[in-house]
Amino acid sequence: MAIVQISQSTVRKGLSTDLPQLAGGEFGWSEDTRQLFIGNGQIPPNGSAPVIGNTEILTEFSVLPVPTVVTLVDDVVSPITAFTIDARAVTLSYTIVRNNTYQTGTIMIAGTANPLQFDVTAVQNADTGIVLSVTYLNDLIQVQYTSSNIGFNAQLQYLVTISA
Repeated sequence: MAIVQISQSTVRKGLSTDLPQLAGGEFGWSEDTRQLFIGNGQIPPNGSAPVIGNTEILTEFSVLPVPTVVTLVDDVVSPITAFTIDARAVTLSYTIVRNNTYQTGTIMIAGTANPLQFDVTAVQNADTGIVLSVTYLNDLIQVQYTSSNIGFNAQLQYLVTISA
């Protein structure tokens, strides 16, 4: 009868800011950025590593752009510009978090006609009280918002993909 042995390797893990110098060949996982690293080891004369440090192992998350985070102020009646985009066709993926509520969605913008034409798809667990709007002014797409007064600022996390 065959003998089967199951082994488990452990990997250091934590926040990217807490990543230590890893030993040669040791793996380290950054939980917040989803990056994987391997330790370089020691430089000569005791080792063969070209430099001290950790080398990132590229994954699908290594090449993704990092979302931008903007604070949306509580109780804004007139639209305020959250950010502008210098492009004519974009896809905006976003998440709004306000206290215990969230809204996540996509805004697809094509062209620069006035009024600006765009499609919005979004889901939310409850009403965030944040309303996004999109306008075109001075060759820039402006994403604006209004917010109801519920006593909490919101965080808008967004990623812009420019279409050809």
